[in-house]
Amino acid sequence: MPAQESFTPEQLRQLAGRDGFRPFDGNPVLVPGDEGEWDAGALGSMTVVKAGGVYHMYYEAWGVRTDAAWSLEEYSTLQIGHATSPDGVHWTKDPAGPVIPRGAEDGAWDLGGTWDPFVIHEDGVFKMWHGGGNAVCDWGYATSRDGSSFRKHGRISDLGKVEDVHVARDEGGRYHMYYWDRAHEPEGLFHATSPDETTFDFAAAEKVAIGGEGYPGMYKFTHVFMEDGKWYMLYGDFVRPHCAGSTVRLATSPDGAEWTRVTGDLLEGHDGEIVRAADRLYLMYHGPRGRFDARDCDIRVALYHGDLDALARRPH
Repeated sequence: MPAQESFTPEQLRQLAGRDGFRPFDGNPVLVPGDEGEWDAGALGSMTVVKAGGVYHMYYEAWGVRTDAAWSLEEYSTLQIGHATSPDGVHWTKDPAGPVIPRGAEDGAWDLGGTWDPFVIHEDGVFKMWHGGGNAVCDWGYATSRDGSSFRKHGRISDLGKVEDVHVARDEGGRYHMYYWDRAHEPEGLFHATSPDETTFDFAAAEKVAIGGEGYPGMYKFTHVFMEDGKWYMLYGDFVRPHCAGSTVRLATSPDGAEWTRVTGDLLEGHDGEIVRAADRLYLMYHGPRGRFDARDCDIRVALYHGDLDALARRPH
């Protein structure tokens, strides 16, 4: 199919896999900026939300990333950017630059950088949970009406060593946060709940073990969502330093707390996140295998034409 500015849903279905997610032939869909730009080093964790017919991607980016093990100096260049798309495939970066920049004032809790964004769109508001820190790693919260200009609401946790936040809202209106706590590795996946966006009870957070996986083992990069009353979790196997051999995996749950693996090979790569583009059409954004937190890491997409429930029930 010739290159163009935007695909229709039917054209995307023609590019999609029927038995699983098929990588887009034009990958990557978002790449680091040119030398000297704020996102020139590498791209990382992303989240995509569709609002008003427009796709919004939020992603972490390193300003500087070398081939060496990361340093605090490089880590402090991490900030959160924004891009938009008419079809989920062709992306344009927000000229505003980082939409959640690192803290600017001495003593700011996020002076050391911002990262790991996760966004949902509810009641006309873009709600973002994100990581940040200054020699620690904690959660912050921010909101926006237009998807570009965000108001920071500050730090909402005091955990110190967390990453990979994802939030889902159940049918009763309760928020569920899934995150990785490095203080508890190798089994660092946790689940906390809250009646609102910011008062998560981290003291009562429960450790998540995925039935069918081999332990001890590190399973993270969670993306949890509900569809037709069913709970789904995308996650990955985590092996430092760059997740060589990693795959995006799928688990299901009756309640968002007890999880069972249904496949370990949904897609090669890491940090998968699914967006429903249209009826029986799903886009999965992910990082390339073996490039997690690596120099020049980019963002890619794969497509699936079918039902998630059928995908979860097929033999693996």
